[in-house]
Amino acid sequence: MRILIVEDDGLLAAKLGLTLEDGGHEVVGYATTVKAAMDLAQRHRPALTLMDIDLGPGGSGIAAARGMKKHFGLVSLFVTEQPDRARQAADAALGFLGKPYAADSVLASVRVAAAVMANEPPGDLPDGLMLFTEAGMVRADP
Repeated sequence: MRILIVEDDGLLAAKLGLTLEDGGHEVVGYATTVKAAMDLAQRHRPALTLMDIDLGPGGSGIAAARGMKKHFGLVSLFVTEQPDRARQAADAALGFLGKPYAADSVLASVRVAAAVMANEPPGDLPDGLMLFTEAGMVRADP
């Protein structure tokens, strides 16, 4: 799967990228700001964006996810330490993976996201992954 990583912590982004590449995915780019994320999304059209909610001085990952969805029809999965903010932005993303996370949870979360995007049952959710329903509620069961 082609994935864009939007994360303001360079070390965390690099580790996440290596995990994804080791899992057979293609990382199309890394962004630390909303503008860079939108530019990369427009240029590369990833299948999925792993989006940090708080990009520090780079802006709001929530705004970036909403912009990508609106302008490019792209799907985001929040990767965050802020589950309450993620829940409040259920309209912007497929769900969220809570930080800190293990490498196997990242790869399993990407598999679940791929299944949901293909309108298939997600199966068991890995530790830390929550999916949003159409009603905006979080569901943690398969």
